[in-house]
Amino acid sequence: MRWTLADDFAPLLTDVLQTKSVEIVKDDRAKFVARHEFNGRAFYVKRYRHGAFALRPVKFLAKRSQAEQEWRLAAELEKRAVRIVRHVALGKQWSGRGLVESVLITEAFDGVPMKRRHEKFFPKVIDLVRDMARAKVAHFDFHPANLLLNESSGEIRLIDLYGAKISDQETTHEIEAMLFAQLCISLPLPVNAEIKDRSRGLRKDRLAERARRCLKINRDFARQKFGKLSWQVRRVAITPAVEAVLRDPNEFLSRARVLKAGRSSTVGAANGLVLKRHNFKKPLNLGKDLIRGSRGRRDFLKAYHLELCELPTARVIATADARVLGAAPRSFVLMEEIPNAINAGRASDAEIVKLGRFIAQLHAEGFTHRDLKETNLLFDREGSPHLIDLDGLRFVKSVLPLEAAANLRRLAQGLAMAGKLIRHNVIGFMLSYCRERRIFPRVIFPRDQSEKFQA
Repeated sequence: MRWTLADDFAPLLTDVLQTKSVEIVKDDRAKFVARHEFNGRAFYVKRYRHGAFALRPVKFLAKRSQAEQEWRLAAELEKRAVRIVRHVALGKQWSGRGLVESVLITEAFDGVPMKRRHEKFFPKVIDLVRDMARAKVAHFDFHPANLLLNESSGEIRLIDLYGAKISDQETTHEIEAMLFAQLCISLPLPVNAEIKDRSRGLRKDRLAERARRCLKINRDFARQKFGKLSWQVRRVAITPAVEAVLRDPNEFLSRARVLKAGRSSTVGAANGLVLKRHNFKKPLNLGKDLIRGSRGRRDFLKAYHLELCELPTARVIATADARVLGAAPRSFVLMEEIPNAINAGRASDAEIVKLGRFIAQLHAEGFTHRDLKETNLLFDREGSPHLIDLDGLRFVKSVLPLEAAANLRRLAQGLAMAGKLIRHNVIGFMLSYCRERRIFPRVIFPRDQSEKFQA
């Protein structure tokens, strides 16, 4: 290992690396992070395991590793008086394959990630952002966890520099707006309306991107084989009862309480679990699903996306495709049952008002549903609405008034058949919907306002 060291850290390197006081922070195939303590001081050692991947070491013959990029950037930020955690060592290990490992060591800072509860320190956050902007430091993965706060002294330092860069293209104003917009996704900073709007758009993009992690292998999700099928599962939800369902999903459906037995799908419930099997519908879909993913896989992704947006739905556990010659004519998605649920056609007047707020939140988060009927909206025992049957759900980021009106008319048709579309329910629903979205009814229904909802 070849090292580049801060002068005062050079005598400590061997002792820090060999200390027995080590706390593992992260350990996966690509990266290992640990906290090392020696003589009352603490350091974070971050190891990038490039050699764990066949071709990755080669690419660093032509470009700098993540560790080296951060090391160089830290030196530049210190010159520009940006408050960061101190970087004290960079290590690189080369072999005939290329760069097989790189190591970055930083000095620990006694702080905690910024939270909403740290409101009294927000002025110092604003000062740090403005210092970064003046130093032309842009950051494309800027969030409160990148800011460590010492609650005693009020000092704030920037950590995790990999998403940062020195920018010569953006103006100071543009960099400042970019940084504030990213922070405002999680922190209620006192910023202007323009930045708040920009932050809402960024939040939607970030959550849509993060939702896709449910289809990958990480600390929360995994790929496991049960019976004849390979399942994408939520790690913490796997129990012996769940495993039994995954080993033979068709057997579970044969003995479960039937919720739906249609040509396109079959749904059954038992023991607090609901299993949905998407059946073969038409040959054209087989080709499409090779590109867009099976219906079960898409339902799994949509449900997790709703969960990240804090929009209640049945909590998904696992999904799998029953493949034949590479195609998936059938797919499954397993989820938790919503206990003692009733659909919106049986809801009380107070719950209809809650429903207006829920649909408004759904639209505000960028979702539209072409089949928003009363049976796809369930109320749990506490009277909270949940969206189920996600086939017709789409994330469009910005729901246009015409789409919102179409969703509401479809819901109105079902509520009318259930006898719930009476005047005071319509008024309560529309007032709740419009207040949540901060719009007037005429924005959705330009001519006859909420009477269109009753049409």
